[in-house]
Amino acid sequence: MKNSVIVIGLDAADPDLVENWSREGYLPTMTSLMTRGSWGRLASPAEISTGPVWPSFFASISIARQGRFFYRQLKTGAYRIHKKYANEIAATPFWLKLIQAGRRVAIIDVPKTYPVDGINGIQIVGWGVHSPNWKRSSFPPELINDVLSRFGHYPVPNCDEFHLKSVNQYENFYKKLISGANLKGLMSEYFLTHEDWDLFLTVFGEPHCAGHHLWHLIDINHPEYNPQISDVLGNVMRDIYSTIDSAISRLLNAAPESTFIIISPHGMGPNYSGTHLLPEVLKRLGMINDSKSRFTHLSKYIWGWLSKIRDSLTEVLPLELIKMMRKILPQKVWDNMTCYLLSAGNEWKWSRAFCIPGDFPGAIRINLKGREPNGLVEPGREYDALCDELIKELESLQNPDTGRKAVSEVIKIDKLYQGEHLWELPDLIVKWTGDAPIRALYSPRIGTVIGTNPDKRSGEDKSEGFFIACGKNIKSGQIFNEGDIMDLAPTILYLMGQPIPSDMDGKVLLEIIDEDFKTTNPMCYV
Repeated sequence: MKNSVIVIGLDAADPDLVENWSREGYLPTMTSLMTRGSWGRLASPAEISTGPVWPSFFASISIARQGRFFYRQLKTGAYRIHKKYANEIAATPFWLKLIQAGRRVAIIDVPKTYPVDGINGIQIVGWGVHSPNWKRSSFPPELINDVLSRFGHYPVPNCDEFHLKSVNQYENFYKKLISGANLKGLMSEYFLTHEDWDLFLTVFGEPHCAGHHLWHLIDINHPEYNPQISDVLGNVMRDIYSTIDSAISRLLNAAPESTFIIISPHGMGPNYSGTHLLPEVLKRLGMINDSKSRFTHLSKYIWGWLSKIRDSLTEVLPLELIKMMRKILPQKVWDNMTCYLLSAGNEWKWSRAFCIPGDFPGAIRINLKGREPNGLVEPGREYDALCDELIKELESLQNPDTGRKAVSEVIKIDKLYQGEHLWELPDLIVKWTGDAPIRALYSPRIGTVIGTNPDKRSGEDKSEGFFIACGKNIKSGQIFNEGDIMDLAPTILYLMGQPIPSDMDGKVLLEIIDEDFKTTNPMCYV
C-alpha cells in the first residue's frame, strides 16, 4: 500500500486524559505510537476561541489572517451576529498544495471545510463532526450517497440537541457516540484500503461531543458529578477514547509502512466560565450610555424576557419541536433566525465596550470610531486607555465562593496577533482561572454580580492540544512540547517532500524528524 502519510484527528481529545489512560493501559495503540515515535503538547488559539483552531491546523495561519473567531460572530460594520460558513474563512487547506503537485489525497470530516471541486482523490464533509459548518456533502458529489448506503447516517447529527438528565438518556447518548466512533473507524478503514493515497486524513469528532456533555460523569470534583449514573455506565469518556484507539489500531495494521500522525487541536476541561456575568460587569463599569439608548423600560423588559428564552431554548421548547423546525427550515434561515436572537435587543450601539459570543473565555469588543458604525471610542490614546482600564478592572474580579481570583489574564488581541482580519476579532479576551464554578463576581468597584450560566454543558474547550507521530522518518522516543497547531501542516508537507509556502505562519517540527531524512531532504520554501 502506497500511503505515505496518514493523519488522524481527534477533535478536542484532552492530552491529560490521554496521558493518564495511556499509563493505565486503556489506550494501547496510542501508547505504543508514543513509545515508538515522537509526541508532545501543542499550543493553539483555543485560548482565544476554538472557532479558528481547525483552520489554524489546515492552513497554518494565525486567527488574525482567517477572519474567523467563532461559529457565530460579530458582523464587521454592524451590531449583529452572523454565522461564518466554511467557504467564508480566508484559509487555504495545505492539501491543495499536494493536489497541485499531482498527489492523491483522501480527506474525511475535517471540521470547517467544504468540498473542493476537482480534488485529486476524495473529500467527505459533515458526515460525522461536532458542530457542522457545512452541509453533508462530498467530492465527487455522488460519493456521499455511497457513504450513506454503506455506513448509514451518523448517529449524533447534533450533540447539543440531546436532553441528558436520566440514566437512560445518558446511556443512549453514550452508546450513540460509541456507535459513531465505530462507524468512523470502519469508514476510514474502508477508504484507506480502497485505493492508494499519498495523504490520508480523517477526523473523529466524538471526543468533542463527549467532553461537552459527559465531563461531569468522570470528574468527581464537578458540582454536577452523579455517582449513581457513573456507577451504572462506568467511565463513559474513557470508553469512547478506547473505541477510537481500537479504530486507530486497525488503520495502523492496514498501512504499517506509513508515517502516522495523530493530532488533537485542543483539549477539554470543566465548564467553569464566568462569561455569562460579563455584560452586567461592563454595565456597572459604566460602559453603557443609558441616556442614548433607544429602549424604553418596557422594551428592555421584553427583550430581557426573550433573551432568557434564547439562553434556555432547548429547555423551553420540546426537543422534537426543535428538530422538526430544523428539518423544515432551510439551514440558512435557521442560522439567520438563531443569530438574530443572539443580538436582538442589544445596546451595543450605545456602549463603549460590549460582550460578543465566544467560547469559554469572555470576548469584549470596543465600540471604535471608524470601525463600528456608531463608534464612541477614538482610536489611539482613548482606545488604549479604555483597554487598560478594562484589563485592570477585570483582572481584579474575584470568585466570592472561593475568595480567589476569577480571571487569570485579560489579553489585548493586537498584542498577540497581527493580520489583515484582526479587526474581525474581539479587542479583549478574558481568560477565566477555571478552578471552580463562577456563580458570582466581585470587585470593590462593581460590588457583587450574580447569575446562572445558561450553558448547561459540563465540559468546555481548553487551549492545549497534542500530537503523536510515528513511523517512516520519525524519531523514536522524542518528547517535544514547544509546538503549535500551525506547525503540523508545514511538517506534513516537508515529510511528503513538498516545498513549504512562505506565507504559512507555522514551522516544520524538525526536532521529531530523523537525521537521515533531514540530510537528504533540505527544506525548500515557495
